[in-house]
Amino acid sequence: MTLPGHSQHPPAPTQRPAARRGVTRTGDDDGRYTAEVAAQIGEAAHVLGERLQDPAMPHSIEDLEHVTRGFATTVEGMSAGVAGITEWLRAAGHAGALSGHASVMSERLSHISRELARLADAVDAAEHPA
Repeated sequence: MTLPGHSQHPPAPTQRPAARRGVTRTGDDDGRYTAEVAAQIGEAAHVLGERLQDPAMPHSIEDLEHVTRGFATTVEGMSAGVAGITEWLRAAGHAGALSGHASVMSERLSHISRELARLADAVDAAEHPA
């Protein structure tokens, strides 16, 4: 993935594809696929962060609500992933400080996900005042 320069912004999407949950890859998985997906998510988050920080990029309140909900879903997935890492570490005999740290991080990510969902609700309320 190439990071676009500040003068090269792809147009904002006008239609959003349906969310896909539970998508799995068939066949043997030696862990490389998991690492590739994590790297792609990291790159995408970096690009998205740059786009959101660029004052020249137009955004609507609705766009920002969708972005915030996407962040909440992403962080929720990260929390579940780190919980899985915690269990893997424990099963592999790494109980103690390492698995404890992973467990705490999973809980923190879960909290952040809930806070992002609340922020998305607040952004939605700003778009549709009572």
